[in-house]
Amino acid sequence: MGLHQEPDRLWGPITGLTVAQEVADLVNEPLVRINEQLEYVPALAEEVPSLENGGISADGLTYTFKLRKDVKWHDGAPFTSNDVKFTYDMLVNPDVPVRGRVGWNQIDKVDLPDDHTIVFHFKTVDAPFLDRVSIVTILPEHILGKVPAKDLVTNDWFKTNNPGLGPFKLVEWKPGNYIMVERNPDYYRQGEPYLDKIVLKIITDANTLTNQLETGEVDIRFRMLNDQVPVVKQMPNVDLVTTNSTSPWLIWVNNQDPRLGEKNVRLALNYGFDRKALTGTLLKGLVQPAYDLIPPTSWAYSDSAVLKYDYNPDKARQLLEEAGWKPGGDGIREKDGQKLSFDLLNIAGEQERVQILSFIQQEWKDIGIAVNIKNADVATMWGNALPKGTYDMAYSYSGRLADPADMAQHYLCPEKKPTTNWGRYCNAELNDVLLKAQATTDRSQRKTDYSQALKVTTEDPAYVFIAWRADHTPINKRLQGYKPATGYLEMWNAAEWWVK
Repeated sequence: MGLHQEPDRLWGPITGLTVAQEVADLVNEPLVRINEQLEYVPALAEEVPSLENGGISADGLTYTFKLRKDVKWHDGAPFTSNDVKFTYDMLVNPDVPVRGRVGWNQIDKVDLPDDHTIVFHFKTVDAPFLDRVSIVTILPEHILGKVPAKDLVTNDWFKTNNPGLGPFKLVEWKPGNYIMVERNPDYYRQGEPYLDKIVLKIITDANTLTNQLETGEVDIRFRMLNDQVPVVKQMPNVDLVTTNSTSPWLIWVNNQDPRLGEKNVRLALNYGFDRKALTGTLLKGLVQPAYDLIPPTSWAYSDSAVLKYDYNPDKARQLLEEAGWKPGGDGIREKDGQKLSFDLLNIAGEQERVQILSFIQQEWKDIGIAVNIKNADVATMWGNALPKGTYDMAYSYSGRLADPADMAQHYLCPEKKPTTNWGRYCNAELNDVLLKAQATTDRSQRKTDYSQALKVTTEDPAYVFIAWRADHTPINKRLQGYKPATGYLEMWNAAEWWVK
């Protein structure tokens, strides 16, 4: 398998890297998963709690999980409700730097009736709770329970997840080269996994990774770039699976910068480049323009609520003029001694990123906004710049979940932190409607709420959305059993892969 990035720490709540969460998902597990149909399915839990089976109380304030009794940690220790409770305790402990506590901080108390039952009691209804559960792999209380919370995430366990609970065990990690996992013979799903081992080769150069697909040195890779599609389609030994992602490419905008904190400037950024030309020509029509976080395929999407920024450089200039930003001698707009000139962070290594940003850079220059594209490594962007707000703009993509409540993480006002509101954006009206949408299980009411949210977030944009990603997964014809992940983690069913 080819990885286009090297993971950092193998626990979803503390990493900004999807690839790190995917590796963690090979060697550890959550209570429930999201399958290829965006349905919740059991993992470490015997069944998914619901109103029908009594796992969710009638008022939506209590969730009961019955845990599997046939699960052991890789070191042979029993998996119990104490592990789940410990994981929850770490998620809400202020000394643990998790990326988001939204939802988890609405839990009033946790009961452990026995070793294989855990009950969460909520202060208010949290409709997307199962989504949150699906991306949190469980921590081993018997290994980490005595580690001070402030030292938790630097513990060696987060580099190995050994012991874990998953279908594979991490046995070797050679930084910059590869990660090797081997079959867990005691995995609770008898007969699985089918593969004896997986070698995850770390290949950050896209062309090298594509070449190794052709030679058979790599059997599968995820999130292949659009510009590699024509090349891969010519490979007789490779099948290409493409799915519409619920994850958008976007430019995070630091609203704490007084210049970017101006609504007219953010609107000008959105009107000031041609999404349709970018997606239709540069990206060869393989993706569709994006304007916000809720994808058109979601039940919560409302097309009539979305303000779509048709390319309008004259409108962009007018918005900047109205805000007092006048062209300087070099054509870049300025006001009160400040220029509309920004650094835009980009993770190096993919030519398509450079092409997209160069396209936008030129069109923004034409309306009087300058951006300096600065390459950064993964640790700088996700470990420092975005979490600490020490950036102007940053290009990346947003994660994807089955429930639209995920958008709240990126928009709730900063006092609700820690969330992944990387832009430090705050809109009181939006804040209220997003919290309201989370506090009911009535889907029709939630759809109304998210329609209102879409109206607010496109009329007062926090960020610059570019396009909905298409997930291109090239697979060697010898590898069988892969199921596309429209929900989140690509390796969610790796235990079912096999080689013919």
